[in-house]
Amino acid sequence: MAYLFIFLSAACSLLIAHFLKITEVKQLRTLNTLTVNYLVAAVFALVWGTLKDGFGYINADLLFFGFCLVVGVFFIANFIVYSKSVHANGVGVTITAMRLSLLVPVLLSVLLYSEYLTFLKTVGVVLVFASLILLKPKKTEVKIGSINAGWLLLIIFALSGFADASLKVYEEEFSTRLNELIFMGMVFLGAFMIGIISCLIRRGTLFTKEEFKLGTLIGLPNLYSSIFLIYALGDISGSIAYPMVNMLSVAGGTALGLLRWNDTVSTMQWLGLIVALIAILILL
Repeated sequence: MAYLFIFLSAACSLLIAHFLKITEVKQLRTLNTLTVNYLVAAVFALVWGTLKDGFGYINADLLFFGFCLVVGVFFIANFIVYSKSVHANGVGVTITAMRLSLLVPVLLSVLLYSEYLTFLKTVGVVLVFASLILLKPKKTEVKIGSINAGWLLLIIFALSGFADASLKVYEEEFSTRLNELIFMGMVFLGAFMIGIISCLIRRGTLFTKEEFKLGTLIGLPNLYSSIFLIYALGDISGSIAYPMVNMLSVAGGTALGLLRWNDTVSTMQWLGLIVALIAILILL
């Protein structure tokens, strides 16, 4: 059953990328669509988590709520950049850049929690940077606003890394105080608050019917990608679950981009994908 949950977790990640691609193709407002996504995900996570453990999280201190708000900022900012990159750089390359961000929590574990970085993991760190260089598109004229499309991959890498690192902080500092569902619900709620304030400042229609529909479709796989992984971790070790989810996501994202969205992948980027898969295996 664990392997089914791993497959479902990776499938949810691909659905997110697919729906974000549709958002860009239809020229919908990314921020508004993602704000709906976080509202849906927050409601599901908080209701589910509360039914499981009760209302104990209401007694959490301001430090915890502040932490959730900061993480929420990383989450929504990451998804906005992720949406733009999926459109500009392709699904497979963008998902690969996101999955490589596991380097950040690895380094955080070394610097803050005194975990040891072996020689093999050091090689993995080097391979991450090598793959990011190889994945960067050669078409420097492609820009999103004033930002070169290639830089979006590095921004995704950094933002996803900080978001992933926050899960390590939660595991070390807060996991004994409340369950994962309530934590993710609070993070999603923080992201929603940032999103709705930004939407109100921009004025105009808050959500169109299409934006609300796609936001809802993104919200459910956004939540369940983590839930299914948690279920899998209940049956098998993380050393098996994490590499499999990352590998399936990278392979599936590349296939989705090529078959559904006609993405083009250069020879150097194919090499970057291979190096990225090796780096993921080494670091996990």
